[in-house]
Amino acid sequence: MNMRGFNTPLLCGAIAMCANVTAVHAQQHSVRISSEVERIENPLLAPVNPGGVTVLRVAPSYTYETQGDRFRSRFAASAVIEHSSNTTLLASRNYPSLGYTWGYNWPTSSLELRANFAESATRNTELRELGRVAVDLRERQFLTGATWNKDLTQRTRLTLGAQNRRVTYDSPLRENYHEQEISNRITWDATERTSYYFEPGYARMTPSGGGEDSSYGRWLVGVRGELGPSWMLAASVGQARIHGIQRDTGAIGGVQLTYSGSRLSSEAEWAQSVLPVGGIPAIGAALSYARTDMLRLRVGYQLTERTAISASLMRSRSRGIGGATGSVFNLALENQLAANWSLVLGVDERRSKSNLLGTSGTGWAVRAAVVYQFPGL
Repeated sequence: MNMRGFNTPLLCGAIAMCANVTAVHAQQHSVRISSEVERIENPLLAPVNPGGVTVLRVAPSYTYETQGDRFRSRFAASAVIEHSSNTTLLASRNYPSLGYTWGYNWPTSSLELRANFAESATRNTELRELGRVAVDLRERQFLTGATWNKDLTQRTRLTLGAQNRRVTYDSPLRENYHEQEISNRITWDATERTSYYFEPGYARMTPSGGGEDSSYGRWLVGVRGELGPSWMLAASVGQARIHGIQRDTGAIGGVQLTYSGSRLSSEAEWAQSVLPVGGIPAIGAALSYARTDMLRLRVGYQLTERTAISASLMRSRSRGIGGATGSVFNLALENQLAANWSLVLGVDERRSKSNLLGTSGTGWAVRAAVVYQFPGL
């Protein structure tokens, strides 16, 4: 398969041609608007605290979904509009997002096509995925993909997937890149509540500046099942082999356990995967794949019919010269003010430590948001 031939124009053309294959029987619109004020201390988690900044944030989103005899589609548009009180520490920016998904079902198979564009801040994405916060840049992602599912038997399914992703930044402090990924999965339903799968995959990443390509191959064996009426377990184990500037072979996989009760809910997840790391020319960290670790814990409790409280901890670690270890602790309170209105209060503590320099930084944030949500018609 020629992965470079999997491109956006062909996919968007296929979506456009197939959009009116069958009559629409159901459609739904939904709107969500969040208005938020946030005070952030040491937003870039510098070793020496340079001070804080107040951010006013408005985040509107709109979703339109349709459902026919055999097809379904979903269009989503959103934006995050931020105004900073101190642009020296944190820039004032707007982050738009657009996405479209189209799916078609046959008696024993289905096809899904998707195209997405999204902008975000590296101070959030890199801390969440790689454990680092080095600079505050705008990150743009263009993604197209396709997934095909086929029932081989009553209990066995085959899934084939392909994805093309382009990531760019608004500064030379980060290296732009282009990534293609293919994967397939064979799933066996052992019982109504338990299924097993085997999933091999391959990905290749090309830096836009003409550096050396990086690639990796992987395989996973996993299980998903219900342990009881309120418990779910998902676990996988496998191996990844990385080629390029940084060569590595090691274990990947993860475990996720969730509980959903009448008032109490909880989730614990640990995962080891492969992500792009580096791409920092200033310190000589070339863009390459590396294994990363992620730990996430969350507990939520419904205090009353209208009020809920939650606490979460996320820890991520990436290897290599540009890697780091970071964590975010969050405590939030949500209160439903009316049918479509709610108030959200939250506080964060953030930490990050660089692998190369050994320096660490700590910051915190306090926020209050009013959310309007119209579920649809």
